[in-house]
Amino acid sequence: MWTIAPQIFVLTIILQICHGARTTNNEDRYSSPRVVILGATGVGKSSLANVLVGRDKNYGGRNFRNGCFKVSTGLDSITKQTCADQGYWLGDLTKRRFTVIDTPGFGDQLIEEEKTIENLVTTLRDQIQYVHVFIIAFKQTDNRMTNSLRSMISLFEKMFGKKFWDNAILEATHWNHGEDAERIRMDSHPAITQKFWTDEFNRILKREYNLKKDLKSIFIDTYYDHSSEFETAVFYNNSQSLLDYSLSREPFECKDIEIALTEIRQLQNHIDSLVREEQDKKNIIQDLIEQRNELQKIVNLHGLTTPSPNSERQEGSTYCSINKCYTPTEFAMFGIGAIVMGVMLGVIGISWFKHQCLPDEKEELRERERALSRHSSLLRVTPRECSDSKQHIDTSFMDSQFTERGKGVHETDF
Repeated sequence: MWTIAPQIFVLTIILQICHGARTTNNEDRYSSPRVVILGATGVGKSSLANVLVGRDKNYGGRNFRNGCFKVSTGLDSITKQTCADQGYWLGDLTKRRFTVIDTPGFGDQLIEEEKTIENLVTTLRDQIQYVHVFIIAFKQTDNRMTNSLRSMISLFEKMFGKKFWDNAILEATHWNHGEDAERIRMDSHPAITQKFWTDEFNRILKREYNLKKDLKSIFIDTYYDHSSEFETAVFYNNSQSLLDYSLSREPFECKDIEIALTEIRQLQNHIDSLVREEQDKKNIIQDLIEQRNELQKIVNLHGLTTPSPNSERQEGSTYCSINKCYTPTEFAMFGIGAIVMGVMLGVIGISWFKHQCLPDEKEELRERERALSRHSSLLRVTPRECSDSKQHIDTSFMDSQFTERGKGVHETDF
């Protein structure tokens, strides 16, 4: 008996600790898993939330205020605040309880939705406290990243941080699993299959937001045909995939999420700051003008005058001679004088350089003339002298020939 008592005591302490932890995590108010549905206006978030807790897809939201869980066919967002509701999964009492959080839709008018953004953040941070899965809902036709979708996803990332992607899953709403709808998707180029749709969104998210891994996707059609066994089986299979995914995730703590500003609001705030700066400058200018007018009134009232600063300069007084109050004309004359002085100094310098460093051209010419005259005198010979010399040479040649002949005849005779 005494050996069992300590074990019972320890078990009681553990149960109390667990009950205290459960109370701290507000499990009694919001059962786990906790599912948050995010998306643009009109994508079908409220219909999905109603179907998950077992209500009709067109539930009118009569037990909730501010349009929570109310479904409408209009283009404007009906859900104005973030609302949470508990229930059994798909309304099946044999399955576990969970919490679904319906959120306002985000469209092109993000500036006007700042109050809904603030309400979303405060509700998740102060009431829900932690979330198991964020369902990012897109329409089947949203296969392109529009500016509104990009701004919406950027806003989610700013509010929740990059870690929220670990608990995110993609949902393709309005994905009809009937034969005709499937045939139309297959006839597209390329064919719009579930894999193609998922790969395209993951490719865009990786490019735009640097995701490291692919997000899973589900294709829950809230308007499926209950009489079709195939469509019913697909609905329950995708719903079970969502439940399994939410149970496999570590809870995302919402204590650090912040009220983020949209990109449009950031630009608007910058414009407002520039407008304020411009208005402040205008106020300063107006104050200075008023001060000047007040001083002018005082001067006129007491008859005070101030000497004109131009009179001393025009009279050539000592002030202008000391402070060099030259006129533009005087500056022009100084420039012309400097140019003339430079030209004169250049001419003088060139003349001196030629005289000192270069030879005398006239003397050089005279030397050349004398050399040419000497050379020409040596080569000069008169025609008469040339003829006399030729005659003398011919006479001498004839005499020598005659002498040789006489000598030959004389030798023969003897």
